[in-house]
Amino acid sequence: MSASHIASTPCPVCGSQAIEPIARVDGKTGETLLTVNCSACGLGRIDPLPTQPELEAWYTHRYRQDYKQAVSPALRHVLRAGRNALDRWGWLQTQLAQGVGHLPSSAVTLDIGASSGEFVDLMRQRGMQAHGIEPHAGYAAHARETLGLSVEHGALHQVLPRQADQRFDLISMFHVLEHLVDPVETLRLFARKVSPQGHLLIEVPNATRFCAPRYMFFRAHTLYFTQASLHQTLRAGGWSVVAHNHADDDNLMVLARPAPDPGAAHVPASWQPGRALIEAQNRRTWPAYLADQLRSGRWLRKLRQRQEEKQAVRGVSSARSLLDALYQDELRLPGAPAATSGGCSQPACKPWRR
Repeated sequence: MSASHIASTPCPVCGSQAIEPIARVDGKTGETLLTVNCSACGLGRIDPLPTQPELEAWYTHRYRQDYKQAVSPALRHVLRAGRNALDRWGWLQTQLAQGVGHLPSSAVTLDIGASSGEFVDLMRQRGMQAHGIEPHAGYAAHARETLGLSVEHGALHQVLPRQADQRFDLISMFHVLEHLVDPVETLRLFARKVSPQGHLLIEVPNATRFCAPRYMFFRAHTLYFTQASLHQTLRAGGWSVVAHNHADDDNLMVLARPAPDPGAAHVPASWQPGRALIEAQNRRTWPAYLADQLRSGRWLRKLRQRQEEKQAVRGVSSARSLLDALYQDELRLPGAPAATSGGCSQPACKPWRR
């Protein structure tokens, strides 16, 4: 095992500054960016971590433009996000049907990082009191004005405390946790805002998945999770995981409930963080990646996805009419079965996950 280095900022989960470097370049810009593996708990992160004000300013004004090249979503992005919403809803319904919990038909839900509002809209169409928080002004305005949704614009730590008396039956957060600098504090805040029988539904990228050598690490993602480090972070934040998907999936999904005794955030003595992030990065070589693309046909699926999305939204007048049609099964994926009230959780949906 390589010797540990000392980080500029401490680990936001365990507080250790002992690290091992993983990568030194931003995969999207080519700029210098140090990504490290915590030697104590196994969490991946950039070093130094930005401050909370720096992070909030960037997400308010820059993130969607820099990564989507837009201040409001294109129709094909709305279609893709709506299909993702159905897939996630289907996964949640499957877990609840197996007895891990219950979500009332009139549940009060909150989607953190609601983007352009597709999951909030799906929850509303399923009869729930659905709300969202979105830091980007343009996307929040789209959700409110185009879709008519209860999506508040602002930073999470500014908006949520204002809702002092509100409790939620479901808090969802898809591809948001990896953008934070204070995951434990955020999860503890959620634990105070959820109802006694409520749930937390989280999805993050799997930082050990196979991809191009310089694809994984970039400035927008401040944190990098394996299934083990994600579960440890949730425990530190006062949550008990009741369901999860496979550790090798491209994205990691977990359903959690408030822990009976949240306790203090710490890494147990028996915890073995390992070097999964470093080992995964070492496997990402160009020859291996190109061979995988040819063998798996992923590049062809992506091309077909873009073509199918463009065709599907042709002639659609608005995001509102697109989502109404999608959630009524009029814009299903080619070859996919009709979505039930539980949405689409079939394997055919998987390649379309963002």
